[in-house]
Amino acid sequence: MLTLIKNFFSQIFPNHTLRISQINSADEGLYYCNVSNKYGINRAVNRLQVFSPTHFIRIPTPKKAILEAHESVEYVCEAVCDPRLTIEYSWTHNGIPINDSTYFKLLNNSLLIADARSFHSGAIDCIALTDVDVKISGIELTVLDVPGAPLVTEIHCNERKALIRWRRPDDHGDQIKQFLVQMHTEFKEGLWQTVVEQENTAADFYQADIALSPWVNYTFRVIARNSYGESEPGFKKGKVCSTKAYYPYTNPKDVRAEGSEPNNMIIEWKPMDKYDWNGPGLQYIVRYKLNEPGETWTEIQIEDPLANHTVIREQPTFREYLIQVESLNSFGRAIVKPASVKGYSGEDAPLLSPVDFSVSEFINCTAVLLTWKHVDRQSIRGHFKGYLIDYWENEKPFAIVNVGIEKHKNSTILHGLKPITSYTVRIRTANSRYLSELPTAIKFTTPEGVPSKVHNMRVRAVGSRSLYVTWEPPRQPNGYVRGYFITFENSSTGLKDETFVLNRQLYYLNEEGEPDTGYKVSVWAETKGGEGLKVVRPVRTWPLREPDIPNFTVEAISPTTARVQWLPSNGSEWAMPGPTFLVNYSIANSNDWIESEQISLPRTEVLLNGLEEDTRYKIIGIAKEGQRQRTSEVITIRSLSRATITQISHESLKSAAWFIAVLSAIMLALFIAAVMCCCERQRSNKYSIKQKELERGDHIDIEEDQNFMEYLYGFK
Repeated sequence: MLTLIKNFFSQIFPNHTLRISQINSADEGLYYCNVSNKYGINRAVNRLQVFSPTHFIRIPTPKKAILEAHESVEYVCEAVCDPRLTIEYSWTHNGIPINDSTYFKLLNNSLLIADARSFHSGAIDCIALTDVDVKISGIELTVLDVPGAPLVTEIHCNERKALIRWRRPDDHGDQIKQFLVQMHTEFKEGLWQTVVEQENTAADFYQADIALSPWVNYTFRVIARNSYGESEPGFKKGKVCSTKAYYPYTNPKDVRAEGSEPNNMIIEWKPMDKYDWNGPGLQYIVRYKLNEPGETWTEIQIEDPLANHTVIREQPTFREYLIQVESLNSFGRAIVKPASVKGYSGEDAPLLSPVDFSVSEFINCTAVLLTWKHVDRQSIRGHFKGYLIDYWENEKPFAIVNVGIEKHKNSTILHGLKPITSYTVRIRTANSRYLSELPTAIKFTTPEGVPSKVHNMRVRAVGSRSLYVTWEPPRQPNGYVRGYFITFENSSTGLKDETFVLNRQLYYLNEEGEPDTGYKVSVWAETKGGEGLKVVRPVRTWPLREPDIPNFTVEAISPTTARVQWLPSNGSEWAMPGPTFLVNYSIANSNDWIESEQISLPRTEVLLNGLEEDTRYKIIGIAKEGQRQRTSEVITIRSLSRATITQISHESLKSAAWFIAVLSAIMLALFIAAVMCCCERQRSNKYSIKQKELERGDHIDIEEDQNFMEYLYGFK
């Protein structure tokens, strides 16, 4: 069915063109154009398809993006089109299509910039393309990075200076802070030296004047710097500034002179950089003279431009000289005069050591004050550095201690010495190379000092009135300890009881205390140097009562003797054992008791003598303090018999005999092995094959070879 086109949104123009406005899907279909004349009719057909417009559902954001250099970013765009169409995505950078590369990574409909740099800045567009339409969405990206390379517009040179002009580059989002003008010469390949630093960066055009040296080929470049770093260098390709040769402008620097031997002088300087030669054929003129009235200059010419010293021989020992080093090239001598510096010929050993060297004062037992008189400066024969003191204990001459003394001092204190120890100390004069050959030496013995405090002091209340004190000698006696002071101060009354014991006694038993009373016990050592520090311990006596039941052990040690070991500490804990101990003993079936000797702390052993052989005894221990005492339960032992001792002795003798026999066999085997090793080594040294080859050569005749094999292996 054909429908005549005639509606509000369609229009036919006089030239028979059909326009349809605000088209929609209802306008789809075939459109016919009919033409006719008297000869007939003709028809043209066109098909109209209406598609839904393509539109974005995701676009790159934000529209204006700013990144730091080396950051990463990913942009994604996504569009929707008519179901009958397909979309192709593409990206452009400043209108130029983007291909997958090291700078951009394309992943379907996304764009990845992994390491943003300044060249990524610009307009980035995402294009969604179908067969009927195209959609574009873009952003403006700015990457903050180092500046672009400055544009060098002009380099003009003459013999004395160069003029460089350049233009300000793109700052890539961060203000340019400095321009660096650098130069390069063929004398130092690959080294660019900054000669101008332009801090004023507000202008668009810049220039710099650079002084040039003769006989140099220059190239120049300009670098811009901001907070992200330096730009690529800007330069004028192929532009080289060359200058002609001329007289040297400078002379060698760091000139000095010192001798390495008593009769020479070494003059040293820093060789001139080739940049400063100003021409070919550089040489040095070295001048020297004694810094004394009436002396004249001696001149030496050094032809090697890389030389840095020369040796002047046959000079007097340690004399002051004036030194000059001047530069010279094929044009002539430097245009400036060389400076004169002072130097010295070689040093020698000082002639004298200090005199009147003595111990002025013993400050204490570990320190002495030494004094001496200064030596004559003329005898030092070198740069005076001071004095060297070395000292050692006379019993340890290999353990030498060295002490350096500044030259303006004539006294010093030696610290860290040992009390009552003999020392040897000597002093020598020192210059920068030598010590005087004949030192001044003295001997002295340090005095005794005050001892340190006693070590490991213990105070124990062993009864109602008894205090037992023990200690060990001071760790640092600083002399010979004559003895120890012990005081017992009653904490209630303040009364103090003091006593003194000789140095071999390291204990004290005080049995004159008050019951149930606090005491402060002090112990300190004494030497000839004085009394040491006190060690104070608080303690309290027991209330008035009998001692504890005594603990002891008994051991028969012979047919007629038994040993009783009193255990006042009951292992590790002291209670109230009492200050005194004894035992009563009797034959087991008898009531005739015998009383042993009475012992007091620190003694803890009692010997029971006169026992009958192989007899049972009963023993009672008694702990005493004054008239108060406490007894133990009865302990029974049997004394030894001689038959048992003889049997034990025979068994011990048999065991000892076996041990001696085995030990003798081992010693004999070791001796035989040692003898065999010595014989083998002697034979190897006497008939060394290698030595025989070296002596006779590599060609040994058959007869000699056969004789040697007979000796070595025993066959013909």
